[in-house]
Amino acid sequence: MNIKFIPLSLFFFISFEIFSQVAVPFSVRRQIYVKGDMTMIANNIVNRQEFLNSPNTPYNKIDSKTKLNDEFDMQYIDIDTDKTTFSSSSAKLILDKPEQKKILYAGLYWSATYTTKSSKRTGINIFTASDTTRESFDKIKIKLPNENQYNEIHGNLIFDGVKDSNFSESAPYAMYADITDLVKKSSSPLGTYTVANIRSTVGVVSGGVSAGWSIFFIYEDTSMSGKFIATYDGFAGVTKTPVDINFSGFQTLAVGKINAKVACAALEGDFNLGGDQLSFKSENALDFSKLSDTNRDNVNIFNSSITLDNNIFSDRIPNSNNTLGYDSFIMSIQNPNNSIIENNSNGATLNFKTFGDRYFVFFNAFIVEVTPPIEVNSPEELKQHKEFYVEANQKTHHVELNLSKKEVAVVQESTVAETVNVAPKNDFVKSENSAEVKISSKNANNNLSYKRASFNKDYYLVAGVFQVPSNATKFMKKLKAKGVQSYSFVNPKNNLRYVYISKNKTYKSAFNLYASKVNGKYKQEIWILGVKKQTNSSLVEI
Repeated sequence: MNIKFIPLSLFFFISFEIFSQVAVPFSVRRQIYVKGDMTMIANNIVNRQEFLNSPNTPYNKIDSKTKLNDEFDMQYIDIDTDKTTFSSSSAKLILDKPEQKKILYAGLYWSATYTTKSSKRTGINIFTASDTTRESFDKIKIKLPNENQYNEIHGNLIFDGVKDSNFSESAPYAMYADITDLVKKSSSPLGTYTVANIRSTVGVVSGGVSAGWSIFFIYEDTSMSGKFIATYDGFAGVTKTPVDINFSGFQTLAVGKINAKVACAALEGDFNLGGDQLSFKSENALDFSKLSDTNRDNVNIFNSSITLDNNIFSDRIPNSNNTLGYDSFIMSIQNPNNSIIENNSNGATLNFKTFGDRYFVFFNAFIVEVTPPIEVNSPEELKQHKEFYVEANQKTHHVELNLSKKEVAVVQESTVAETVNVAPKNDFVKSENSAEVKISSKNANNNLSYKRASFNKDYYLVAGVFQVPSNATKFMKKLKAKGVQSYSFVNPKNNLRYVYISKNKTYKSAFNLYASKVNGKYKQEIWILGVKKQTNSSLVEI
């Protein structure tokens, strides 16, 4: 087959350097900091039909004599007995120590090549549409574990290539649906998921046909290390000219082994059509490193298989070793001595190229362990805080920090609260006999009075700390000129003025903004400052 689809999971802020066709620019679908991990289930939805084998029979031929996709009569897999479905396949979600796991997110993707309803071979290398209709593919069905009835899913279109001259030959499409609420409401998220009524061209098709589905789960497990997980989707066709995807907005562990993974789902061509390469480079590396594992060769990374953590994922029906075109996997990045991803790294590039046939990238995500922040009780502790601890997988490491007067440490914990929407003022005068702080300005019309802010625990994205109030004001004006709204507070105990961009009620929300550089709006260095409520201390927001 001369096409390949890639739902590829990878990192945080994305930018493209592309010479191939980018039909839909990639954008973030979900990003989260969590003590936990990502997993996936997947299956194909079309398979070969032969005299002795139905499409429901697994296809396991994986040798040099394996036929190409367009040499088969490809028909729908349909494993259920439901008369309302024309295609169906299943996969089972299994997690160890399930009592410790909590599903936070479930994203369903499905894709196929879909030029017409069906096709047949009418001569040597001559293929003719036997039914030229092309029905809607945005509605499918899913049956959750321990349920007898299907739920109808109405997806969001990522891309449809039928009217795009760069893609119309195979007319690939990609769809997405957030099924998190559905999964959370089920009696149990663990067990068999059956996905039905995904549409694809069937028959004997020029270049072949492939179709399938994947569900990516993000779960919480407080016994695991902290990770930043980011997923993106879009659509790009990759030819011999490579496609680079650049990622930033994360900070790897300061010391210890760096563990990271990529998660991918792909519509690919054939087992015997190689040339696909997926390479990775962190910001400080000079060269790309080809990714591979025991099931995926570095010159045939997309090989019509479904794998999970270096093992064939067989908990599915049918469980073909050769899916005849659909790839889905989660793969660890081999990182001996941190030679691929270094400590304190905050940028990386993923490189797609092929020396074979074109493939289509439409999903990518990246999972990486990140530096846990420090918990402090009040801003004044920051000046005394000279150390923090980084939890790697194997043990705890001790690191010295040399903080200057203008530096703030990174802190810890999890949804965005309202930011105090008050303009900064030039000076302040603290009243010893009042529970209020008077804010004075040269403009009498701007005189305002604010009560002292009382905090249980809030998390600030701090851009700067100043001893001189006028310097803080100048800094805030510079931020405003760049389109960045900022605010400030004063700690009455040390009279330091903290200029911040966002105030959050939970650490996770603050960390997500921190890692995303405030959704791409602020590229300079920022810190997370966590403040606990003190009986003898309060901050003054101005």
